[in-house]
Formats: sequence, C-alpha cells, structure tokens
Amino acid sequence: MSNPKFAKTHNLVAFLEKPKESDGFGEITDFLNASYVQYALTINPTIYTTYIEQFWASAKANIINGEQQIQALVENKKVIITETSIRSDLKLNDVEGINCLPTATIFAELERMGYENLTKKLTFYKAYFSSQWKFLIHTILQCLSAKTTTWNEFSSTMASAIICLTTNQKFNFSKYIFDNMVKHLEGGVKFIMYPRFMQVFLDKQVEGMTRHKDVYVTPSHTKKVFANMKRSGKGFSGRVTPLFPTMMIQASKDMEPVTDEAHVFTPFYDPPLSGEDSMQLSELMNLCTSLQEKVLDLEKAKTAQAKEIASLKKRVNQLEKRRKLRTPGVKRLRKVGLTSRVESSNDVSLGDLEDASKLGRKIEDLDADAEVSLVDETQEMNDDNLMFDTGVLEEQEKEVVEKEVSVADPVTTGNVEATTANAPTTTIDELTLAQTLIEIKAAKPKAVTSATTTTTTTRPKARRVVVQEPSEFKTASSPLQAS
Repeated sequence: MSNPKFAKTHNLVAFLEKPKESDGFGEITDFLNASYVQYALTINPTIYTTYIEQFWASAKANIINGEQQIQALVENKKVIITETSIRSDLKLNDVEGINCLPTATIFAELERMGYENLTKKLTFYKAYFSSQWKFLIHTILQCLSAKTTTWNEFSSTMASAIICLTTNQKFNFSKYIFDNMVKHLEGGVKFIMYPRFMQVFLDKQVEGMTRHKDVYVTPSHTKKVFANMKRSGKGFSGRVTPLFPTMMIQASKDMEPVTDEAHVFTPFYDPPLSGEDSMQLSELMNLCTSLQEKVLDLEKAKTAQAKEIASLKKRVNQLEKRRKLRTPGVKRLRKVGLTSRVESSNDVSLGDLEDASKLGRKIEDLDADAEVSLVDETQEMNDDNLMFDTGVLEEQEKEVVEKEVSVADPVTTGNVEATTANAPTTTIDELTLAQTLIEIKAAKPKAVTSATTTTTTTRPKARRVVVQEPSEFKTASSPLQAS
C-alpha cells in the first residue's frame, strides 16, 4: 500500500451555528442540530497523525466468527473496527437503518425537494436545489460521505441518505462508513479516510496518545458556507422550495412528536445543545485547536534554539582550547640601576630555543637578582631623560678625549719614550667605543643607557637568550696627572 495522505476537503466538521450570515438557513440548521447525525457531523477530536498513519499502514480486513472486521496495530496494540463499534462510537443509533432506497422513491422524493433536472441517470447535482436543500446536501457530502472531490454531484446512495434524513427515516450511516473503509483497503488506500472518525475509534482503544505532538488540524466549515449556498447554480430557475413539514416539527423542541400519513416521527437520542451553547462550544473547540498549534510551534522553536545554543557552546570551548595553547613571546629583561640589558625578539618562540629549561633557569636567576626587572616592549619610551643620559655620555667623552691627548702629545712630559713606555695603551676598541658613544648622542637612538653605559646585545633569530654584563672602561691615567 502506498503512503496515503490527508484530504483537505474530506470528513470536515460541519458548521451548524447561526451568525448573521446564516439568515435564511435557520430552519435547516435547527433540523441538523436535532438529527441523529449531529454528533458525527460536529465531533472534532485532536487528530494525532502518527496513530492514524500507523492504523492505515497496518490495517487488514478479515472475517472473524462471521463478522467482518478491520484489524490494525497502533503502538503495538491491536485495534479492531466493526460496523457495530462505529455505530456505538459515533452515536448513530442506526442499526435498523436503510442501506439504499428504490430508484423510483429516490426520483419522487428529489422532485418533492424541488430538484429541477431529473433524468434517468442516478447521478444528481446539488446546483439544481434551492439554498437550504443545497446546504443540507453539501454538509452531508463533505462531513459523512467517502468522497474527497466533485462536491456538486452525488450518487443514489447519498441521495438515499438525504431522503431518509428529510423523511424521518434512518439511513444506516454506520454500515456505509464501514463498507467504504473496507473497499478502500481492498483497492489500495490513496488517501486517509475519515480521520475525525478514526481518532474517535482510537481514543476508545488506545491510551497515552497525548505524548505525540504531531497533530493534523481538521478543516471545518465556516460561516462562508452560507454565502456559497446562496449562489444560484447554472441552469437553476431560482425557485425556492421549503423544507418538509416533518423537518420543521423535528426542529421545534417544544412540540410533541406527531404522525402523518407518510412519515412517522421518532424521538432523537442525545439531544444537542441550544444554539447559543453550541456556538460557544464550537468557539472553544476552535480556540483549543489554535492554542495547540501555537504550543507545537513553540516546541519546535525551543528545539531549534537548544541546538543553536549547543553549537555555540561547542565553538566557545574550541576557542578556549586554542587560546590556552598559544605561547606568549619572551619579554625583555632590564637590570635596573646597573649597566645590563637583555633583549629578545618576539619572533623567537620557545619552540625555536634549543633548551627551554636552560632559559627558564636563566630567567629564574635574573628574577633572584633584586636589581633585574622585566621590561614590557609596549612601554612608552618618549621621555628623552629616560631614553638617553647625556650627562654620562659627556663625562665619558671627556675621559676619552683626555686619553687621546695623553697618547698623542708626549712633548708635555719632556720624555716621549718614557711617556710612551710607561703610559697605559689606549686600544682601538676603546677609541671605537668612544666614537660610537658620540654618534649615539648625536643620533639619539632608542636604546636605554644605565648610570654608567649601556651595551645592547641583539642576535637576530637567536636560539637562546644571553645575558651579558658590559666590561668596564679602562681609563688610563695621564703622565701629567701621575706627576
């Protein structure tokens, strides 16, 4: 069996209220509200699609002890549908009902209803009736018949059902519904039949269905149906045919049952609510359906939101792990108050060092020295007094110049050889250092000098950090000063 679908215009809920749009339909509305099919026309249970689909997917027709049954499994529970169970669950009370009227009776009664297109064919059209009769036929077709389309025409079987209703006879709707369910099962169900009725049957036999949230909302007639029924069909003269007198008697709650020559009035079971109460009940049912749909939408939104939150949490955890795996660059070290400064480039990572443990020990040794502190590379260095101590440079420059004079002018001592032999030798490195200091003073570099002098040792792409103390300048005493 193929997957059957719900038919939007099949097994609808009838609209039997009396809004202002229902002017001219009061008599037929009262009649249907007082009929034995009123419960079947208006019952509107919550339809759980999962269970309905399970039923039709597993349903089979069998004959057990001479009685035909439809058996199915729903939630692993056996469900059995019979003509008798349908009659009981839908409160039809039609056990002695008629299955089909003779053709002659059908023609005669339809003519009495005002049908204007009588032929020998057993297919009839509601467009050839006046509005109240048309409303009756349309309601029975869409709410109780097995049809899903072509609502203008109806068969002799439906003609029999309508005639029986209007003449106060019982039509066997229970057998009609059951036989069509079996017929569709044997022929391959192309749509889900009688979803309203099936839910009523399952409510009697299966418990715990409310845990399923997938709901099918049953389409219902609205007050617009009255406007549609007022339209005259093509070829119809527009002549109005009143309802039968017996129908009017049934619609009146204050009158006692009466009999006439052709029709016998019988009391109806389960009297319906009054018009006002029925309207309130219908409004409440529609409200409940609307609220149920909103709850389902909120459940879906909640599920989607929970998935989004879980995804964001996962993303945050990944980012936290990446952040923890990052190794910060080695900070610069500076020895405060002395002549030592060590720099290391941020380009040098711990992975490039030959032995990270040795670096750790050197940093620990520096930390142990109270006069060594870390220098942040982002610290502002705009203060010329902090960047460059010109007083120290001037002092050192003066000393270097004195050295040069003592070496270059031996005449002042009167003994060049003695002076040259006894005076300390000024090395090329010291002269170069003095010139470098003068150039540094003129260029104002960004290097920071200590109280005496500063030597910056930077090794590009170094594989380790080296802390180097600068050598003290060797200042030679002049022979003149010695004397």
